[in-house]
Amino acid sequence: MVLTTNLTLTRSEMIKKLTKEYSHSFPSQPIFVETGAGVSTLGMAEVGKEFNAKVYSCDRNPEKIDELIARTKGKLDNVEIIIGDSIEILEEIVKKHGEIHFAHLDSGASAMLTFREFLTLQDYIKPGTGILVDNAALPEEKEVLTEVRKGKILVPYLLASSQWDVQAHPKAGGSMVSATLHQEGNFAEFDYEYPEYVDKWPSYFDENL
Repeated sequence: MVLTTNLTLTRSEMIKKLTKEYSHSFPSQPIFVETGAGVSTLGMAEVGKEFNAKVYSCDRNPEKIDELIARTKGKLDNVEIIIGDSIEILEEIVKKHGEIHFAHLDSGASAMLTFREFLTLQDYIKPGTGILVDNAALPEEKEVLTEVRKGKILVPYLLASSQWDVQAHPKAGGSMVSATLHQEGNFAEFDYEYPEYVDKWPSYFDENL
């Protein structure tokens, strides 16, 4: 059974909560990544300092990044912010480091983009750690804080996996879903599905790939 929490936490507070839970699985310098820079990047910077992590954040919008850096006044100095395509950037990060210990996925409002970002990372995420997806919810969730497009493909994919332990946080961030990777397990939940996506996945791939 998937756990649903009623935590009313900000994005940064959720990032802090999860990294603390995962910290027992961190090496001496874990690798944290974020797609879609913003207010949450402050949280990434804080946990980066707390756990001596190498932190990356990426975004397509250079004006947004300039304003973010100006407004935060040096608080993001330990975050390597890269402007460009998130998939290409993530490919370079995993090629360089070979493993990922926390990922916050919050870039474009696209289910397929978020899914592709995850696919780029999934073979490198270490057991005992995991991901946090913003603007995402369980398929049957009715009370959400924003449009939850980003998780429409990824969340059912995670639910169907035996190794991903999924938790829903509909009152946190913009409604969020987290997932923890286990070496072994029996976490698959095959009963969850988005009715509007059932048997329509080929068209989504045709349109987005």
